[in-house]
Amino acid sequence: MPETTNPLAVGSSVLVEGLGKLAKLALKGLHVSDDWAFVYGDIKEPDGRPIDYAGTRFAEAAANGGKSQRYAVLLQKVGNSWTLVDSAIGPTGLAWQDWSSRYGAPSEIFQL
Repeated sequence: MPETTNPLAVGSSVLVEGLGKLAKLALKGLHVSDDWAFVYGDIKEPDGRPIDYAGTRFAEAAANGGKSQRYAVLLQKVGNSWTLVDSAIGPTGLAWQDWSSRYGAPSEIFQL
């Protein structure tokens, strides 16, 4: 069972599950406010190279320029555990732009 009390661990677990392959997150930001956390970074292969989407459900989109190396995840703390609210694997734009209004998360956590 993945660690659920650390937002970075939860965000990384969501990334690997969403990709369907091992990957790591080169963290660019972890912003926490009250019971909300926004994790942002670059997706890397386990050896540190940029992610190769080959063999994932994103392979075709990536081959056609429809995926970036970025990753963002919004988590909410429920009890003592961080739970997934939304995530964006390889967005080419600001996929989290409306997450504050859509989910009621504080807007300041999205400031990169």
